[in-house]
Amino acid sequence: MRRTTQNRRASLRALARSIRRTSDKEVVDVALTLWKSLDTPLSLGLSLLAKNGQFEELLRVEIDPLRYPDWDVDQYRNDAQAISFLKKMPLEIGIDREKVAWDKFLESERLCQATNERFRRLREGKEYSPAVQCILHSAQWKISRWLGDLDSKAWALRCRFGPGADATTSGARTSAYHKLSQLSSTEDFADGAAALVYSHPSWAAALHGLAPDEPSSGLPPKAWLTLQPGNKLTFVPKTALVDRSIAIEPQMNIYAQLGLGALLRQRLKRHAGLDLDTQVPSQALAHLGSVKGTVATIDLSSASDTIAKELVRDLLPSPWFNAMDWCRSKVGLYNDGIEDKTLYYQKFSSMGNGFTFELESMIFYALALSCVEATSQDVRLVRAFGDDIAIPVKSVDLLEKVIEFCGFVVNKKKSFSSSVFRESCGADYFNGVDVRPYYQKESLTHVEALFRLANGIRCVAVRRNRYFGCDIRLYRTWSHVVRRIPPSLRTFRGPFRHSERFKTLGVTDVTSDDSYLASNLDECMSGDFVRRDPDGRCGWLFAGIISSGRRVSALRDFALLHAYALYSCRDAPESEEQPRSPLGFSRNDPGNYSLAEDTGTLGHSSKNGTTLVPLRGGGPRKLSTSLFADVFLDVGPWI
Repeated sequence: MRRTTQNRRASLRALARSIRRTSDKEVVDVALTLWKSLDTPLSLGLSLLAKNGQFEELLRVEIDPLRYPDWDVDQYRNDAQAISFLKKMPLEIGIDREKVAWDKFLESERLCQATNERFRRLREGKEYSPAVQCILHSAQWKISRWLGDLDSKAWALRCRFGPGADATTSGARTSAYHKLSQLSSTEDFADGAAALVYSHPSWAAALHGLAPDEPSSGLPPKAWLTLQPGNKLTFVPKTALVDRSIAIEPQMNIYAQLGLGALLRQRLKRHAGLDLDTQVPSQALAHLGSVKGTVATIDLSSASDTIAKELVRDLLPSPWFNAMDWCRSKVGLYNDGIEDKTLYYQKFSSMGNGFTFELESMIFYALALSCVEATSQDVRLVRAFGDDIAIPVKSVDLLEKVIEFCGFVVNKKKSFSSSVFRESCGADYFNGVDVRPYYQKESLTHVEALFRLANGIRCVAVRRNRYFGCDIRLYRTWSHVVRRIPPSLRTFRGPFRHSERFKTLGVTDVTSDDSYLASNLDECMSGDFVRRDPDGRCGWLFAGIISSGRRVSALRDFALLHAYALYSCRDAPESEEQPRSPLGFSRNDPGNYSLAEDTGTLGHSSKNGTTLVPLRGGGPRKLSTSLFADVFLDVGPWI
């Protein structure tokens, strides 16, 4: 019996690890099932376009909420789901997406160049706009008050590596373990990079091949540092029509940029009341605007690529501007397949820079607040989260005038100040009803992708029925996806989870993990891997599929492992008065440990002297047992 169980688990692990042979056609088949189930004129029209192979025409179909009657929530919701399902799926339809994105990137650079010239003329007194200049002065004062003095120690304490690729690490090997030993920097930030490294002796010793306790202060600086002219511009899939531009920063630049971003985030939360760790307030204002019509939601096009250098110089205090300008990449490298291009940026920062999100959120929040005060509206109805802005309707005209002067472009298709529709931070409301559709963004190459799709469809079905059962019109689509999960893996079932969007309105959203098929309790009990916790704790045990870490040798470079252990066991600062030690390393030497990277915690050294190091994208898939210590959420039957 025991061998039978072991054999079954082994076969399940092998099945979970396997890569499914799939194509875009499989996702299109799901879409065809969905469109047939929705059964609206628009969905049936999309189905005909797909069957005729007219995917470009299909993906260019747009939906306008203003064309729907205020009372017809169901019709809008059905059409929105029909159009949105494939909207973010990077289907191969013969379009050169990178070329489209490159042209868009160049247009953003031209906008930034015009903005820089406009602000230079403004400083020289050659351009005059009283209303706009009044708002800019108010925004300058607000930002200066929020940021205060730049504390270089507080900056250094918050520096960290990001999870993604950089100039010297790529692919799966992008953990901090790999980044600690392969450092790069722009030439003008080389001194800052060296100072950051030498402020922690264990890190510097590892770079020079010394033991952790050997002094490295007298050794030649920067011998381990690769100098780069700037960041590397690349493009990643976004939709079937266009790619997204990403700037891959040199390693120590992104390390310092993320420190500045964290410091900005902390100052904004403390002094401006802008918490960038949650989207809930923006979603609440979108709901309020949908119900009462008092709040507008504004979205901008390519906001991250149109933050002009002279705008930032104008709005930020000089010490903060100089620090950001020091560690940012001023030059970009791009290969278009024919030749290498060198770009001298007109923008200040872009996607990939570690402080871009915090910087743009602060700028838009300061400008929006200033416009609201100038129009005598309620400042409590203002919010900015990246380029998603919520603002009183009566202040919209002034804000649009100001942000266009600052070089940004309002996305008219996603900005709403009339009708009963509002959209902000992943929340769509039509007359107060959540109508957010499900977007399919990936091919179905692994069983997790099938779990994610099935669970996403069912969560939308729950919201469509206002949390009283699942909308039967989506059952056929959900069942279509579930049938593609291998029968032995369909038994991996687990609970739905609550995700409260905003407590003040009492709205509760439904989410789930992607390692199992989310189900009600009675459905879970029909599986083989759900049972009561035998240890006497109140809860349920269920199995799922997760990605595990991979082992690399720790004995070959103990000094690097020592520095990595110090980096990994750092404590995040709760406030500026209680920061972690310099560079985020722990004050206590943890000794010789191995690191369980899938949990991010320290563990005991294994006998073979290896340690788990995370690989981006996950390592081999394995079975995992989890404890759910709560009452199962019953989303109800399909009705």
